[in-house]
Amino acid sequence: MEELIRKHHMENWELFLSVQKDLVEKKFEWIKLTIDAKNKQLIGKGDITISGRKIPIILSYSPFNGNRYDRIFIPDGQLKYHRDIHLYGDLSLCLYHPLIDQGPFRKIPLVKMIPWISEWIIFYLQWKKYGVWLGREIKH
Repeated sequence: MEELIRKHHMENWELFLSVQKDLVEKKFEWIKLTIDAKNKQLIGKGDITISGRKIPIILSYSPFNGNRYDRIFIPDGQLKYHRDIHLYGDLSLCLYHPLIDQGPFRKIPLVKMIPWISEWIIFYLQWKKYGVWLGREIKH
């Protein structure tokens, strides 16, 4: 069933990405989204401000990205891979468990993920301070 959902999203990628873009733009003014037709993906760029600090965010969202449609990055060059801070090897943020949280019959819409970016950053800053991830987690 999951493959059928993904296949449908891939066949109708323009409509799918347009809907995702519209939903995000209605709720979040800080991120600017464009549809990259050549690579069939939604690209987002913006800055989140946390404790007076602007943190850049770059994202890609596409059914062509594989099981995990999202690739969300903090491109400030300060993040280094560490197994305790919920990063993938490509330094994209791990915001959810791709099997448990996503489930077999649905994909998480981008609009639902956007608030998780701020939460991830706050937990990361706490991890840097205390040396322990204080957010909800499923160990990898």
